[in-house]
Amino acid sequence: MAAAALSFSATTAEAQVFTPSYQAPVVMNDLGVYLSDGPGDLALEGIWRSGPVGLRAGYVDAADGLLSIGGEVRVPLTAPIDIAFTAGAQGLIGDVDAIGVQAGLSLGKRFVNPGLALTPYIHPRVALIDGFATDDDWDSELIAELGLDAEFSQNLILRLSVGLSDESPDVGLGLAWRR
Repeated sequence: MAAAALSFSATTAEAQVFTPSYQAPVVMNDLGVYLSDGPGDLALEGIWRSGPVGLRAGYVDAADGLLSIGGEVRVPLTAPIDIAFTAGAQGLIGDVDAIGVQAGLSLGKRFVNPGLALTPYIHPRVALIDGFATDDDWDSELIAELGLDAEFSQNLILRLSVGLSDESPDVGLGLAWRR
């Protein structure tokens, strides 16, 4: 854990255990590749989703390079707008280890036009994070992101995520193929 001081303050590193969720309230079966700016300078992940569950794995350019692995659940709720309960867990493995769990709501609305469907959403959540810091205590963080899913064809989805707090990665972008 002493290596955690490696170009990180404890607060910044703890706050960025999670890469962007890219979880609009609309559930889809897809496979995507995503780039974001946190934690560290760059994160590259693949996310596979089938119905309400998803798995992610990738590389995070923090410390001397970390493996990112995680899983997620997204369950749509009945409401006048699109809402889904979300939960996830993510671990960073390498010279510095960290683990986090999160739960929240994704709220948005899907707008469909011929050849284009847009789903803007906001995704606030609570995260419990252990790692990067020198103590063994779990820390809680409030994190949120604004997102946009743009479906350009029946199979191609462009996803954008912008963090709304100091505890969220700033920007993420990805391309997914619906199965």
